[in-house]
Amino acid sequence: MSEGQKLTDLTFLRNFTGGQADKMTKYIRMFLTGAPQNISQMELHALSKDWSGVYQSAHSLKPQLGYFGAKQSEELLKLIERYSGDQMEVERIPTMIEQFRKQYEIINSELEIELKSIS
Repeated sequence: MSEGQKLTDLTFLRNFTGGQADKMTKYIRMFLTGAPQNISQMELHALSKDWSGVYQSAHSLKPQLGYFGAKQSEELLKLIERYSGDQMEVERIPTMIEQFRKQYEIINSELEIELKSIS
């Protein structure tokens, strides 16, 4: 990721909500509230080597990223989902989850800025 490149692109969300600020705000807040819990669950599942749990957490988070155009992070979750679902290269999963958490922190910041601009 180059300097100044955003992880999010809210084009889909704007189209989906018709650009209505209240609806955009609702979807962003739901994601910002739920995602940290989901990421923590994914981390706990990985620690206990519960690959099915990792898969479920990644699977439920993945479509939400589509609303915010976070393609890079969505692709990373697809990998986590595939590796945990197939139980292959599981030793890589904790590092991938950590990488996703760092991306989420950037996404969170970008969405917080967006919330301020639309409210």
